[in-house]
Amino acid sequence: MARELPNLDWLRVFAATAATESFALAASELSVTPGAVSQRIKALEAYLGVELFQRYPQGVRLTEVGRSYAQRVLPPLEQLRTATREILSPESAKSIRLTALPALAQLWLGPRIEEFHRAHANTTIEIWADPIVVDLRTSNFDIAIRYGRPPFPGCDHRELLFDELVPIAAPSLLRSSTLDAQGLPIDTPLFLDSYWANDFEDWLRYTGHVRPTDLVTHTFSLYSMVIEAALSGRGFMVGHTSVVSDLIDEGRLQPLSERRAPATNQFYLLTKSASTPSDIAVAFVDWILDQAMTKQARDMAQSQ
Repeated sequence: MARELPNLDWLRVFAATAATESFALAASELSVTPGAVSQRIKALEAYLGVELFQRYPQGVRLTEVGRSYAQRVLPPLEQLRTATREILSPESAKSIRLTALPALAQLWLGPRIEEFHRAHANTTIEIWADPIVVDLRTSNFDIAIRYGRPPFPGCDHRELLFDELVPIAAPSLLRSSTLDAQGLPIDTPLFLDSYWANDFEDWLRYTGHVRPTDLVTHTFSLYSMVIEAALSGRGFMVGHTSVVSDLIDEGRLQPLSERRAPATNQFYLLTKSASTPSDIAVAFVDWILDQAMTKQARDMAQSQ
């Protein structure tokens, strides 16, 4: 009788490649060469008689059948991996993989994560900070923090943080600058990042303010670089309250206006609908939601 299951190694390589849609990244994760990844994917495609990935000069992308196959195959593979870890080493099974936007991971989650570590000393938390949206259904991540709007196909979601936009600057800049009628520093550059490039226009549109004449903008690839430049007093920026509220509370950055604009997207916490999270993942979800509720309550109290 013909085999009803493909080679497990092929599936392992397929899972890593489907999560990243990159032979190179999958090869790095599996400690093999990209050529070895390509060979195993070709073997799996030959076995199934379908094309799982479309090949392009700049990389690969899952086909529709490949994406559907990944959504059905990856959850049982993850269950198999977890069950094996539990037998080999119960302690090693206490791990969480999280994907999040770099700005939130670095500036909001990072300073708080030590509290979770103190309560769960034997837990390993792997945080993948990348602006690229990873499809949680076809990945081996347990949790995702997404900046967007529902629905999130194949995922259960919960509101995490309510995000607003407001221009901010370092106190040193405010002391040395002349402000216009809108409270914005005159002859001072605006710092933006490529991911949130439309923030200032969104704030102007919502508040009814007018873009200053001859305003110069400097664009960075990362929001953390924008914050670093603003902290140095070289210009002003648009703050996402979900990310910069700690810096505002500490007095290191100050709002330039009392008018705040609700961000077009918001932060949500996602888990896979098709699989049951581990006990430690549930504990982490409960903890991070509690952290978010505490932050929101504090922000509301300070605004009153």
